[in-house]
Amino acid sequence: MATPLRPSIQMLKTVKLLEHFSEGELGKLITLGRAAAFEAHTNIVIEGEATWGLYVILDGRVGIYKANQITGDMHDVAELSVGNFFGEMSLVDESPRSATVKAIDPCQVFYISKHAFMSFLNFSPALKFGFYETCVQELCARLRVLDQNYVVSQYQLWQTTLKKNKEAA
Repeated sequence: MATPLRPSIQMLKTVKLLEHFSEGELGKLITLGRAAAFEAHTNIVIEGEATWGLYVILDGRVGIYKANQITGDMHDVAELSVGNFFGEMSLVDESPRSATVKAIDPCQVFYISKHAFMSFLNFSPALKFGFYETCVQELCARLRVLDQNYVVSQYQLWQTTLKKNKEAA
């Protein structure tokens, strides 16, 4: 496995969740986190575990998987690549991880613990406000996509059910 990449300020400036931070603030953030490398097919976080912190993908791709609470089957929810992030919800609440994240390719990430990130944000109310505003915008965008996907899936389910009922009659 390659030596983990250290993120640059320029790399972090491309991350939507961090885009409102200044270069100096990003430089400070880099000193508070650590780089990590994962081989392909390695779990980075596991749904239900009690860990908190933010991950920024520096190289490679990860898959996001959710377990069906009834069957236990894992379902592919999303794929993220360079410049994307995960774990942001753990910065907002104390709930366990909401999904499993697994490296699809050899993957390099930058990780910053919730404790370190909160200490960083507490230096400035404006910094904290800007982060939470961006976080809420990102979560709202994801919720809108989820809502739309739900409506489409319910429509398709009803169409399939009606078609099967007509064929059976």
